[in-house]
Amino acid sequence: MNAIIPFLIKQIVDLILGSDVFERVLATVERWADKQISGIEKKQGVIAELEVIGLKLSESAANFAVEAAVQFLKAKG
Repeated sequence: MNAIIPFLIKQIVDLILGSDVFERVLATVERWADKQISGIEKKQGVIAELEVIGLKLSESAANFAVEAAVQFLKAKG
């Protein structure tokens, strides 16, 4: 049952933002995941890095994408 959660998250985000966007966000979240800073600082860092690499999202879309990536990684274990 738990294996379906990451699949569903990815499908939903791909539909809303596009698969290329989610893959870039996911890779960026993975890079920031092990940093020894607060969750808020990680989120801000991820969003800032996404802007640097040319991925411009609205604030709400960026927050959604980052949170979806975090939940995807948690569900995958």
